[in-house]
Amino acid sequence: MIVLRRASRDKFGDQSYDAHHEEPNVLLSRSGTRTETSSPAMDFRDTIVDDVTAYFLRPGADVLASDQLELPGGDVYAVQGKPQRWKTATAGRRAGVVVNLRQVSG
Repeated sequence: MIVLRRASRDKFGDQSYDAHHEEPNVLLSRSGTRTETSSPAMDFRDTIVDDVTAYFLRPGADVLASDQLELPGGDVYAVQGKPQRWKTATAGRRAGVVVNLRQVSG
């Protein structure tokens, strides 16, 4: 999985993302997809919201709340909230990182 991190703003003030690094050993769990229809004032366009949870098995995974992640296959998802460290039952062991992702299209 490729971590995309914010780069500098362009001359129009738009934010862009650059490939920062690759994180190996990531498990994905699709939470669900839902479709929302906008109001008549918005042309009845459908918005598709796709939620995914990413489990980084490496304890020191470098993922920030402001990052985007490119999944295998090329889909790009935004990180939702702060990445969380797993809790371990064994003292002294380092745990992985859990990240909630969301893609909105339409």
